[in-house]
Amino acid sequence: MAQPRPILAKVREALFSSLGDRIEDVGFLDLYAGTGRCGLEALKRGARFAVFVEKNRLTAEGLRIAIRELGFGEKAQILNRDVFSAIRKLKERFDIIFLGPPYKDLLVNKTLEAINLHNILNQEGIIIAEHHKKEAVEDKIGSFIRVKEKRYGETTLSFYVLKDVLR
Repeated sequence: MAQPRPILAKVREALFSSLGDRIEDVGFLDLYAGTGRCGLEALKRGARFAVFVEKNRLTAEGLRIAIRELGFGEKAQILNRDVFSAIRKLKERFDIIFLGPPYKDLLVNKTLEAINLHNILNQEGIIIAEHHKKEAVEDKIGSFIRVKEKRYGETTLSFYVLKDVLR
């Protein structure tokens, strides 16, 4: 089983700097959440709510404690299940979706396909995929198109929007 790979602080800071004020009052989905650093940062920066998907029970419990200690209980939900199962069951749409699967599992394309199939991104939303620089991540997947890519050492952030938004 792949161990959680927490997003590096410098990459997380670059991510949120690139989002700027866009984070305020959004619905944020943190897939492969691990310790939830990205979703928690989104809440700290004014996100309306965050949903965290983390399969590991002990990791999810640690995240639950952190959410409570930070006072985000009303604004946060944890789904303790597999990402693909969670995506199928989600009813709401999100403004920002962050996914950072374990690098060795090569799950970015498959996860983007599931997000596309279940239509959980708002029309003006954005998806940010964290992956290893050598992972073959598609420029276009379903209704999504990659509009930006930023590299930080071994880590790459790929930014996707709906193709219709670019018209």
